[in-house]
Amino acid sequence: MTSMPVESPPKRATLRHRLFRTLSGEYFWLYLLLLPSLLILVAVILIPMLFAFQMSLGNTSIVVLGGRGTISNQWVGLQNYLSLLQNPSFWQALRETLYFWVVSIFIEVTVGIGMAVLMNQSFFGRRIFRVIVFIPWAIPTVVNAMLWGMIFDGDNFGALNDLLLQWHVIQSPIVWLNPSALFPQIPWLSNALSYLGSNLAMNSIIVGDEWKTLPIVAILVLAGLQTIPHEYYEAARVEGASAWRQFRQITLPLIAPVLTVVLILRTMQLMRAFTLIFTLEQFGLPVLSIQAYQQAFSFGSFGMGSAVSFLIGLIALVIAYFYIKRLYREEL
Repeated sequence: MTSMPVESPPKRATLRHRLFRTLSGEYFWLYLLLLPSLLILVAVILIPMLFAFQMSLGNTSIVVLGGRGTISNQWVGLQNYLSLLQNPSFWQALRETLYFWVVSIFIEVTVGIGMAVLMNQSFFGRRIFRVIVFIPWAIPTVVNAMLWGMIFDGDNFGALNDLLLQWHVIQSPIVWLNPSALFPQIPWLSNALSYLGSNLAMNSIIVGDEWKTLPIVAILVLAGLQTIPHEYYEAARVEGASAWRQFRQITLPLIAPVLTVVLILRTMQLMRAFTLIFTLEQFGLPVLSIQAYQQAFSFGSFGMGSAVSFLIGLIALVIAYFYIKRLYREEL
């Protein structure tokens, strides 16, 4: 009786061989074409981000001696982050930023989806209407801020005040960009709204921001709506489903991927919104982005400014994870 030779287990391919197989396979040209983009991302995003994180861990400042500037960096570890978390002004800025995000996202989800559903219907002049709706998005942010600054001007020359005075809605001009409390005649409500970050200037800025960003939200959602086959709605109507039930059980689940991308992009933009707020209010509304700018360029504390910036990114990352987990729970 002869014994069968025992085959030795195949040798595990080394990392070098696996890398060579991957790069020389059918995806070689794909990796080669992606290489320039990856190098640009590393140079423009990854390296500056690592440098900024290093600054957030130190007491970084610029010292000018003899007409030349040098960077002074004293390692402090997490002291900048701990100082921010113990600073009441940081928490007030966080509340105002979250208020700006919550109200803006609510408007964009409700009004944006409504605009997309409307533009998805067949009516005369639909194409022209879509073009007109998209015009505000094409306006530069600074121009948009100056436009709304003229609209919200606090004297008779402001377009909104002039219109309301002509209609006898108000008796005297209102300073719309004044960060004053709402409902001063109801102290407990006024104090609660002020604590959350709601004031006249913040709500006015939200209006100006939504006028510009709602079109892009509606267009992206419209693109998702046009991928839904009409047969689904025809089958639902045959089953006697109401319009609300069709929207809830067909439209919303099928546009969830597009809606997730829109929510993540807009959350990142809202968390770091700067241009519109700074142009209209300067330092009057100290949201997190304004606080980061103020720490770095007004107080010269680049380490503290970098720490605020990284906290903004961390908050946006947590919110983005919530979006993905909520809409793709089966994939996580």
